[in-house]
Amino acid sequence: MKTIEEVLKKLDEIIIWAKENKSPLGYFACTYRIMTAQVLKGIQQKKFEDNSRMTQLDIAFATRYLEAWDSYSKGLKCTNSWYLTFEATKNKDLLILQHIFLGINAHINLDLGISAASVMPYRKINPLKKDFENINNIISSINQKVQDSLNQICYPVDLIDKISNGKDNAILDFAISKARDTSWATAVIASNTPNFLKESVIGIVDYAAAKVASQILNPKILTPALTKELKKCESSDIVKNIEILTSTKTT
Repeated sequence: MKTIEEVLKKLDEIIIWAKENKSPLGYFACTYRIMTAQVLKGIQQKKFEDNSRMTQLDIAFATRYLEAWDSYSKGLKCTNSWYLTFEATKNKDLLILQHIFLGINAHINLDLGISAASVMPYRKINPLKKDFENINNIISSINQKVQDSLNQICYPVDLIDKISNGKDNAILDFAISKARDTSWATAVIASNTPNFLKESVIGIVDYAAAKVASQILNPKILTPALTKELKKCESSDIVKNIEILTSTKTT
């Protein structure tokens, strides 16, 4: 892929597949599609120090997700954190937020840092830091739209919003911002790692992300009984849920 428009097209194909197969895979794909469109808008408006470099990063970033899904769907090996995320789509008892957080974990905690290091020269990652941080601002601008969609699908999200002192996008903001802090540390480490050791570094980061995925799948604060009750508050219509999330697309 050479353009972000191609990335968006590929994400649209995954979303269509998810609707046709009534798969929760579409929940993260929709969220990521919205974020990618907003980054493209930022590039078009020249909000980054180096817009060409940001395009390279966005494509490299998306490619890791798309290749992971392609491998998994063909029965081939992919990273552990993505494997757990994709396998989780078979679990009908998981909450919608769990599916979204699993995708955020694998893609940001693992893929983003590795992708950032891949577009920068060896041991010269620091010039990217400001643009890397700018992504946070751009993405946070659409979190409210995503949160509004989730409110239509899942009553507990709306309840948590009201408890959070008016910070309606607190849940996604926290998950994404914390993951991005971790991913910058990964980018620095990967940038300073010789090529012959990079696969080992990716394996270590993937192991850590898989541990986080396990915690998302089995959160200590949610008992099976509570999860069951929360699940009753969600819409069970996967296709309609995906359409609601898709309706927040920015381009």
